[in-house]
Amino acid sequence: MSLVLILFLFMGLVAIHMTLGLPEITSGLNGLANPFLTSIYGPMFRLSEEDLKGLREAAQRGTLIPFIGAGASRLAGSPDWNGHADKALKQFVENGKFSHAQLDQLQGISARVKLSIALALQDEHGLKIDHRAILQPNEKTDPKGIRLYSGLSKLGKTFVTTNYDEWLDEYLALPADHKDGVPATEAQAIKKSRKVFHNVDELIQANLNQSDAVIHLHGSILDPDNMIFTTQHYVKHYANDRSSGDPEKENRVLTFLEHLFKEKTVLFIGYGLEELEILEYVILKARRMVEGAPLETRHYLVQGFFSHQRELMLSMETYFRRECGIKLIPFLRDEKDWDMLLDVVDHLAEKVPASDLMTLQAFKEMEGLLDG
Repeated sequence: MSLVLILFLFMGLVAIHMTLGLPEITSGLNGLANPFLTSIYGPMFRLSEEDLKGLREAAQRGTLIPFIGAGASRLAGSPDWNGHADKALKQFVENGKFSHAQLDQLQGISARVKLSIALALQDEHGLKIDHRAILQPNEKTDPKGIRLYSGLSKLGKTFVTTNYDEWLDEYLALPADHKDGVPATEAQAIKKSRKVFHNVDELIQANLNQSDAVIHLHGSILDPDNMIFTTQHYVKHYANDRSSGDPEKENRVLTFLEHLFKEKTVLFIGYGLEELEILEYVILKARRMVEGAPLETRHYLVQGFFSHQRELMLSMETYFRRECGIKLIPFLRDEKDWDMLLDVVDHLAEKVPASDLMTLQAFKEMEGLLDG
């Protein structure tokens, strides 16, 4: 069953409850009679001892790879997909190349289609879309962004992201005397540049094993012409040409993902329901490359839910475990909405601090490649 179908069925269930006047689904994320669901952080954040142990072991081996999605960028002040598309089109409205009436007609159309139209307008008028102004409106000065990415810097040494912005391109840390609960400022943050890889040719195992590095899977605002936006971009980016037997046609993206999911422990952060279609596409593409191999559940997805979404949470937990080999780490959005992710990342950074990739692990992976 696909994730889209799960969401569709859940929305139908909610509609039936509302229509028939049945009791609201409000039992919450906690209170489930199953020791696997026991939280070590209380009712707002659920992480089992088993999962904590798995994350710690991966962190100590230096093989824990945080995989960061657009939800993290939104917390830092960036727009969502739809906002990105609308702002790109508005740049043409402001320059007299597109009318307000034309823009209004596109409301309700998917963000990917709108971005395709914006790129067509870019080619037609020779007017470059300023993606940096759209995706980084505050130039990395947002207090929530500083807090979030400081926490992520404690959690990982090497990052993979589908985001285009530069938040992960620098190591961020808050000073030791910074008080919890006080908004951080850019002046307070300690910064250090990371090695940045954003070209397809740079999607190789060696770069995944580098410390203090970030890999932009879908490109970066450093190179706007090669950012992955449209359906055509995605099809080309994830095309599987391995069956041809021609090494020249090997898709580096799929080879990279196969190695990532086979050799590392991946922790997905910042993927809301809006981005799960992209996440599912990435994961299942990688899974098809190791068809027939036993599905080991050793990756993790941090995901937020409201208390009335309990049934959705349980369905997604089953789906990701069975189809993708991923364990769900849910947190409750009732009180803080997505800001709760800030607390979750801080907790994870405290309990699962990052370690450098051990030389032994690097040699082990190299031996595996040489042995075929």
